[in-house]
Amino acid sequence: MLTDPASFGGRAEDAFDVVVPDLPGYGFSDKPAKPGMVFHVNDLWAHLMTERLGYERFAAHGGDWGSTVTEQLARSHPDAVVAIHLTDVPFGHLFQKPDDPSPAEKKLFKHNEEWIQKEGTYALIQSTKPQSLAAGLNDSPAGLAAWMTEKFRAWSDCHGNIESRFTKDELLTQIMI
Repeated sequence: MLTDPASFGGRAEDAFDVVVPDLPGYGFSDKPAKPGMVFHVNDLWAHLMTERLGYERFAAHGGDWGSTVTEQLARSHPDAVVAIHLTDVPFGHLFQKPDDPSPAEKKLFKHNEEWIQKEGTYALIQSTKPQSLAAGLNDSPAGLAAWMTEKFRAWSDCHGNIESRFTKDELLTQIMI
């Protein structure tokens, strides 16, 4: 719909070029040459967009680790980035509380703490003890499928019925990538 809005009832002049790079080590990309690459990808993407592809300005979108990269992209390259869209707030912000929170902020941080205890511990395990999960997630297709399917079920609005939101083909495609 972004690349050909006229086919969906929009105006042809509203079309966008869509560039979808992989994070190093994810999807179809090779393993990064050095650790911590995700915190330098924003510079790589800015170079790709401006120097290699010739865009003076562009918008960016990200989810999961891509949200962190997209936030860093906007902060580090404000002259080139006109707007960003995030599917989630980068995880580290959950831990940054204001000195004098408002009642609404207190409620939000209480909600965040409850979420971390129920749904966010996966990130803590993966961040602090990644090898504890490595065998189950990398050596067992069933283990990886169970881990990822549980996240799709818990984090979507499927109300316990995952197939009301995702087909088996969609789930298996995500798991295989």
